[in-house]
Amino acid sequence: MVCAAVGIFNQQSPMDNMDAEGLATRERPEHLATTIRRPLRRFSMSGTNGVTWETWTVIEESSDGEEPAPDVVLDWVDSDSDAEIAKEPEKPKHAFPTTRRPGRRRAMDVWAGRGGTYNFAQEFLYELLRLKGRGNCPPDACAGCKQPESDLYRCRKCAPSRLICKACCLSEHATKPLHIIQKWDGEKFVRIPLQRLGLRVYLGHEDGSKCFMPRTTERLVIIHSNGIHDVSVRYCNCLQSVPRRQQLLRFGWYPATVRLPATCATLDALDLFHALTLNGKLSVYAFYKSMIYLTDALGIKVPKKRYQPFLRMIRQYRHLLFMMRGGKGSERDGASHFEPGELVLRCPACPIPSVNLPPDWKERVNQYIYRKTISLDACFRLTNLHRSNQATDPSLHPGAGFMLDDAGDYGLHVLKNASQKDMNTCSGFRAIAHADSKNNTGLRCTGVVAAMCSRHEMVSPQSVGNLQKGERFCNSDFVACTALRDDHELKEVCFSYDIACQWIKNFLTRMETLPEELQLPQTMETMPAIPKAHAPCHQIECQVEYAMGIQPGMGRTDGEAIERVWAFVRMCAASIKEMGPGSRADTLDDQFQFHNWCKLINLGKCRMITLKRLVKARKQSLKQVGLHEDFTNHLPADTVSRWTEGIEAWERERHHAEIENPYAQVVKHETEGQARYRMREAERLAIEQGAPRLHDTLPTGCLALGFSIEQQHDGHPRQKLRLLTDGEGTLTQGQASDIQRKREALSRQIRLFRSSQLVYMPGVAARLAAETVARRVPIDVEDQKLWMPSDFDANVRQTVCSPGFPAKEKELRITQCNDALHAMRDCERGLRTYAAFRRDETDGQAVLTRSQSSIKTIEARRDFNADKYRHCRRPSSAWIRVADVNNMTGGGFDIDVLMPLGEGAAELSWIWANETGHGIDVVEGCHMEWLKSRARSNRWTEEVNVLEEEMRRIPVTLEERAIWWDARRESENTELGADIKEGIRAYAAQQAATQRTLVGAFRAIWEAGGIEVDEAEDWNETNEAEEQGDSEDEDDADADTE
Repeated sequence: MVCAAVGIFNQQSPMDNMDAEGLATRERPEHLATTIRRPLRRFSMSGTNGVTWETWTVIEESSDGEEPAPDVVLDWVDSDSDAEIAKEPEKPKHAFPTTRRPGRRRAMDVWAGRGGTYNFAQEFLYELLRLKGRGNCPPDACAGCKQPESDLYRCRKCAPSRLICKACCLSEHATKPLHIIQKWDGEKFVRIPLQRLGLRVYLGHEDGSKCFMPRTTERLVIIHSNGIHDVSVRYCNCLQSVPRRQQLLRFGWYPATVRLPATCATLDALDLFHALTLNGKLSVYAFYKSMIYLTDALGIKVPKKRYQPFLRMIRQYRHLLFMMRGGKGSERDGASHFEPGELVLRCPACPIPSVNLPPDWKERVNQYIYRKTISLDACFRLTNLHRSNQATDPSLHPGAGFMLDDAGDYGLHVLKNASQKDMNTCSGFRAIAHADSKNNTGLRCTGVVAAMCSRHEMVSPQSVGNLQKGERFCNSDFVACTALRDDHELKEVCFSYDIACQWIKNFLTRMETLPEELQLPQTMETMPAIPKAHAPCHQIECQVEYAMGIQPGMGRTDGEAIERVWAFVRMCAASIKEMGPGSRADTLDDQFQFHNWCKLINLGKCRMITLKRLVKARKQSLKQVGLHEDFTNHLPADTVSRWTEGIEAWERERHHAEIENPYAQVVKHETEGQARYRMREAERLAIEQGAPRLHDTLPTGCLALGFSIEQQHDGHPRQKLRLLTDGEGTLTQGQASDIQRKREALSRQIRLFRSSQLVYMPGVAARLAAETVARRVPIDVEDQKLWMPSDFDANVRQTVCSPGFPAKEKELRITQCNDALHAMRDCERGLRTYAAFRRDETDGQAVLTRSQSSIKTIEARRDFNADKYRHCRRPSSAWIRVADVNNMTGGGFDIDVLMPLGEGAAELSWIWANETGHGIDVVEGCHMEWLKSRARSNRWTEEVNVLEEEMRRIPVTLEERAIWWDARRESENTELGADIKEGIRAYAAQQAATQRTLVGAFRAIWEAGGIEVDEAEDWNETNEAEEQGDSEDEDDADADTE
């Protein structure tokens, strides 16, 4: 069976070829073996040249009488023949379907008439213009009552091409008062409200009948999805009538006030805005402006402003949906009493001891599969201005969602620690420490800090708190502990935090200041970790201690889940910045709830617990285990045994300082300050033991003074003075005076240095005298050469200097080189961190300009240290290049990096190799590669186990939630009417069915991929027989998996 589109250029109608059965027949083409017969469906359009283009669809019925197959859409035109049937294209040989079959043209090309074919855009244009007129409707008769009528109307929603009289229009729209009506005035259609036609909407009778004793007509402004309407309503005034607000709600209109409402919004409009703001982060103002545009695009007859009432209705509607989905409708007084975080949609894949974990989970091996991983981070985009306060704009459900109540325990804790100073000694993050507290003028809060599930990206209940000034530990501590409020039975928890190396210090001490019910139990083991993308921004000492890839039991968790959540939420930053505190909290609760819902419905088929992810983990686990075994078999057994014992001891007792970290193969160096102190102490002891003192300034002090002249106290070399004097243009009086003072200070330092230099370098006097004689014109003081021992050739250095003096300088120069390299590494990490911070957390030209200035300052400090290294390493200055300075390859510790090479042809800069010890010791290098191989093997194996456990927990949790909804079919309030009780039962049944539908969908997806997931186990401890049987089934499933 083939369905084809047939086209003819002629003046003849295909009706001429109609047979008695009403079938269109044509002569059979030679290349087809069957006759084409089908009921006629004709579409015609007159072209610009008067030729009629006629198309119809024909079905090829097989000669053996088989049923026709579904239509296959083909597009083909041949102007050389009257008609021709397009051949069905052959199926592609590859297994996966392509977006377009071979030989087919893109739909857009066909529509636009590209390639010389028929231009359908012209046809569509004519049809749209046709809708502006009356079409083929009778010009003087009503299509409804068939009576002659001169004034005709049409409804754009019911039937745009159907013209009816006024009476028919009012009759058909008695319960559709928000449809858009247009009247034909003789040459065009004009919009006319149904209210002007005399429509009155009768409320109160749900059967559609009119009240026999209604109230007087009142005017309402209704905000609908197609614009803003003026409607005349008459409320019911019968003996059984209900208040006006209830009559409006039962008609589908949400009133803006509870007494004498004058403005309403339809539930369709509220649902439309809710969907748009959740998916597209549309603001209320933008939506309201769109409704005004739909009402009057000219802006001449703009409706009276209803923006504030619409804001109020939107906020109330969000709150009501939040309570409905939290099951509050089944409670007696559910709208007034809230438990902490009870309205939040929780992660079904995370371990919940009382819901989805077996009774004996604490005694089982591999406790890491029952570990919960929490991601912590701050977002500085979600700021809030001082527009209101908690007293005038409180939250409608304080503490019941995601946002912590600033007027509750969270606000008191932050206020108690307002003077807390958090120290940050890790490189990279010092660079942005000042940025957290800048540009806070007029802000009520500078951002938010949040905690969420790191593996599934679902925000935890009561785990989002406002930041008052930067990212302080007191805020993070409270959020981290509230995220685990209901999980104190867990034995292990991992905190993924980009500043975990700093935050975890004294965390247990700071936790004692929290409310007692939030303090983590002593039996719970806390494990800090740094997310994978943030690890290169830390010092190597932090990376080898807290890197995510070396933490046992973490699987392939990257710890960056919260960054993806910020990318979703911060799109609404502009709208929530102007809100009051309560409105902002309710809006963020709504956004986070929608985010959790999206993650929940995608747990079975998308990025989180996906079939592809598990299949990849199983494949990689087998591969990495095999590679590690081969690597181990080629090493001496005693060496492997010693390495295994060391790494296992560290993984068991990694929090104890006395346990050596096998990954910490960091090269330590003595700083210049430490070397000076050591050398001065040695000189002092030598003098006490009788060594002669040649000068008041000791040799180390003399060298230090020379170094300070090379590099001034403010961190700038003395060449800066030379640059000031060599600049173009004339100096001002202030600049000239400043240069004069600098020269005088530098001259005093050089004279002081010369007094001790002539003692420890007696041969330099002749060199200075020769320079003075050879100099024909005086030179500025900044151009004078100091003549340090390293400025002389090696063969004359010993004759110029006193014994041991050149060796002291060499020793100090080496420490200067190491200090410069260390400072360069810190600057590179700072640049990477600051760049990420500016990309994710800053917005606006002013802020970006200031941040660019900060970046240039860090770059200048890095370049200065590079120049300092070159100077100290002379004459081997070629050791450091610009590519080395700008190369971050090798700056991070990653177990997935197999060799000390970056991506592609990128080379590992020796700056980083010196830090991690690459190339220094072959044995240690082999040891490190073995540790990385072991970590890769273990992490992939753990990922398989964790994924399988999570896939088992998801159906169990969803089924438990469905049972929870089943228990809420009956309301606790027995005084409610039968209609409300029925609505509560229907909603609870709908929610329970939704949970079970997700379970069925997830199981079908997993089973289609060959993944078997056991049915939810019955862990009711009162039924010991069932519990024993379920335990045996679980053991069998585990055996099959193994």
